Amino acid sequence: SIGVHQTEEIQSSFTREHSSIIANSPLSIINTLYGKVNNSTTGEDANIEEDIEIKKKKIFLFACSSEALTKRLRSKTFHAILRQEIAYFDDPNNNTGALCTRLATEASAVQGATGIRIGLMLKNFASLGVGIILAFMFSWQLTLLILGFIPFLVVGSFLERYLATGFASKDKKLFEDVGKVTVESIQNIRTVVQLTKEDYFYKKYCSFLEIPYRSSIKRAYVFGLSFALANSVLYFMLAALFRLGAYLLIKNTVSFKDILSCLGCILFGAQSVGHTVSTSPDYTKAVNAAEKIFEFLNRKPIMDNSSRDGDDIPNFNGQLEFNGVDFIYPNRPESIILRNFKLKIQAGQQVALVGTSGSGKSTVIQLIERFYDANIGQLLIDSKDIRNLNLQWYRSQIGIVSQEPVLFDMSIRENIAYGNNSRNDIPMEEIIEAAKNANIHDFIQKLPQGYETNCGTKGTQLSGGEKQRIAIARALIRNPKILLFDEATSALDSENEKIVQQALDHAKKNRTSITIAHRLSTIQNADMICVLHNGDIVESGTHQELLALHSHYYQLALGKLR
Repeated sequence: SIGVHQTEEIQSSFTREHSSIIANSPLSIINTLYGKVNNSTTGEDANIEEDIEIKKKKIFLFACSSEALTKRLRSKTFHAILRQEIAYFDDPNNNTGALCTRLATEASAVQGATGIRIGLMLKNFASLGVGIILAFMFSWQLTLLILGFIPFLVVGSFLERYLATGFASKDKKLFEDVGKVTVESIQNIRTVVQLTKEDYFYKKYCSFLEIPYRSSIKRAYVFGLSFALANSVLYFMLAALFRLGAYLLIKNTVSFKDILSCLGCILFGAQSVGHTVSTSPDYTKAVNAAEKIFEFLNRKPIMDNSSRDGDDIPNFNGQLEFNGVDFIYPNRPESIILRNFKLKIQAGQQVALVGTSGSGKSTVIQLIERFYDANIGQLLIDSKDIRNLNLQWYRSQIGIVSQEPVLFDMSIRENIAYGNNSRNDIPMEEIIEAAKNANIHDFIQKLPQGYETNCGTKGTQLSGGEKQRIAIARALIRNPKILLFDEATSALDSENEKIVQQALDHAKKNRTSITIAHRLSTIQNADMICVLHNGDIVESGTHQELLALHSHYYQLALGKLR
């Protein structure tokens, strides 16, 4: 499978491997025939030194090729991960730990079938072929006898490879589970410590490791048996060779010198086969890893996150319209989230979505972000189907602030600048302006390192309100036409809520905004409030209009809707 894809490193690797075979085969012939030629030893030391230098260069080139291939595979695999649709990550088999484990181990495992490993294997096979040809020159009877043992060698090698494939598949799944436990426990270390679950995760981690350990013990016995079978064939072959050789010698069919020469050629080839058999487990793992990687690289995502195909909208206004949308999450096909959902949002309009948990509010936000596509119906953006738009361009027109914003482990300045990927260098003046609009500039100025203060992993060095305002600044710096707020103030205290709400109100000016809120006090000034229930809008209007209806919204306001 590696050769089919023909990456640059693989082509280079195979070129060097063929060069290795060509360079070593004549040497093999010379060394084998050396006993028949009575040459002087003049210049022998120089030839040995030259041979050593050639081998050093060959190993160096193979190593470079192997490392370059590993680097290339890792980068391509990571890029392929980033391209996958959001539904791909919803699959439990594609959790963070499993993907990180694949990225770390599979690319490295491919080295077992590239670089110096495959070069040696091809050289050994070439040496075996040369040895057989020379053996025919000395005695065709003995050589035919030896060839009769070849099927047994092949069966032993095939058995070893077949067993290695089965063990590798089981180990892969187990190590993905180990990676999942590791990543989840470290990522959520504060929760783990707070719940005093350190021993639980430690025991769980060890229990996962115990399974591959026991598997490796079984594997040692099985591999030992198959290795013994493959190598014992060589000794039976030698015994048969001596027996037939003695018979032919008595019959004067061959000379003693020819028997020894034939034996030397066979031993030379046998050593090569033995070396190849000993490296076959690594080669098998490498082939399996390569198949998994190429299978993943060839996977075409339903929605390519890196795609720039599609239309841009000149003079984009930010008008949205849900036209009879039905939606079901791919990993929960039994639950219909939205049913014949209809909603039209005018450009610059401030819309709020309220309702009980599970009514479909967050799903509406995710459809607007185009994390998923509607199963039935259309989502129109400025009267154009969202599926026909340039995905990268469209998402650059959207800013979002969620309930728990994620900040990267870098400075405040870099976190804010991450909001705009249309330029490499964001002027500091624009970053400060965005921070001012998000009501966070004064706080940043009081920090010892100012905008260069590190936020910590997931923003752990900052409070909830500070993270929210930095997230707002990050959303504003791209000057989006559409702003999405997913319960942006629900986890804040009253003081921080007031500060963040001021920033949100300022950010919404002259922009289309959709807000999800449980605290109705934060959306009273919205142009339109939509009440969702069981995936449909049951009421819509202003705050006062909905209260006057004395229905769902009224019950929500009184806290009686359960």
